[in-house]
Amino acid sequence: MIIRESVKLNQFLFSKIILFIGIILIGLLALSEAKSQGSLKSRQGIVAIVNSDIITRFDLISRINFILFLSKLSNNEKVIKRIRPQVITGLINDKLKLQAARELKIKVSESELATAINEVEKNNRIPKGQMVEFLRKNRINYQTFKVQMEAQVAWRKVILKKVRSSVKISRDSINETIEEIRANKGKPEFLVSEIFLPFNNKEPNNVVYQNAMKLFLEAKKGGNFAALARSFSQSASAANGGNSGWIRAGQVDKNLAEIIAQLTPNGISNPVKGEDGYYIIKLRKKRKSAGLTESNVKLTIEQIFFPTHSASNKLTIERITKKAEQITGSLKTCNSMSEKGKELDSKNSGRIKVDDISKLPRSIQNIVIDIPLNKASVPIVVSSGVIVLMVCNRSDGQITNQIRNQIRGMLLMKRAELLERSLLRDIKRAAFLEIRR
Repeated sequence: MIIRESVKLNQFLFSKIILFIGIILIGLLALSEAKSQGSLKSRQGIVAIVNSDIITRFDLISRINFILFLSKLSNNEKVIKRIRPQVITGLINDKLKLQAARELKIKVSESELATAINEVEKNNRIPKGQMVEFLRKNRINYQTFKVQMEAQVAWRKVILKKVRSSVKISRDSINETIEEIRANKGKPEFLVSEIFLPFNNKEPNNVVYQNAMKLFLEAKKGGNFAALARSFSQSASAANGGNSGWIRAGQVDKNLAEIIAQLTPNGISNPVKGEDGYYIIKLRKKRKSAGLTESNVKLTIEQIFFPTHSASNKLTIERITKKAEQITGSLKTCNSMSEKGKELDSKNSGRIKVDDISKLPRSIQNIVIDIPLNKASVPIVVSSGVIVLMVCNRSDGQITNQIRNQIRGMLLMKRAELLERSLLRDIKRAAFLEIRR
């Protein structure tokens, strides 16, 4: 009896111990879960709210790590603290761009996204199609990179849609640009990249300047300029790593043109104040403008030929040149040129049809491509005499039509850049933004 009671007591105590251990385990699990949730909340804490979207601490850290790696910036607290505000601005802009695209029912296809990623691979010498593996090896979150690419492609489509619906490039505008290019033949051209930070109502201009100066210092220390432009610049060229293409002095603000002209190849300017923000300019190359490649332009030319002899000396040639100038200087039409050629009984005078201007000697091309119609050229000394030319008509060929389309595209891109800046500024003003420190 006593033994039986003892067994019951032991069973009772054992069950209590098991219950007690169970309670402890449940408590520990609850504590562990609470810690886990706290850790997740800390890791996924909200950095900013953009209308109905949020930017998390994880998004911010991922983007910073990506920028530090591609830009070759030092991965330390000082640099991270310096670039953090610009990174948040970039994340906010991406959200606004994607929201604008959704509002217009614009989607980014997988092929469009792949094309954009391939361009980044090319610019960073990463084998085609290896971006995912490249980021994985370097412990960089692929999703944050993908979102950035998607925002850039979507925004480009938004701008193109707006431009095509509201901007028309007239034939007169194209003709004016062609004449401008011709007039600048032989003048300096500059291949530049830019980082652009616009003025805005929410930040004083001196804050924008300070941010621009921080980026300038990072670029001067050896940071990858293209990666910095892609991450921080707010111009249309950001998607191309800041590449603005070849420009001439008359195409940019006067103070920008002066700074660019002073740079040497691979030189980087201090932040330069423009009309709408601060620019950091990198000069990549410099050349003289070659003008337009106007092969396959068709011409009808009237020519008067003044022969010289093989034994003619310099004085004789000068005398014949002066005579040719006196005879042709008053002629105003191709018909009058034709009549004068017949009157002089010059065997090599007459009308010539040219199907492709590129087949003419370069010295002749340079004259007949620019000279106004029905205007006598200056006398031209050739091997067997002196000639005076008059262009009766000039028609565009296939190549010139291609050039016109290129110029139309260039003008559209300029209009798009202006529209992009104003549109993003307006969207930002109307948005609900909350940045948490």
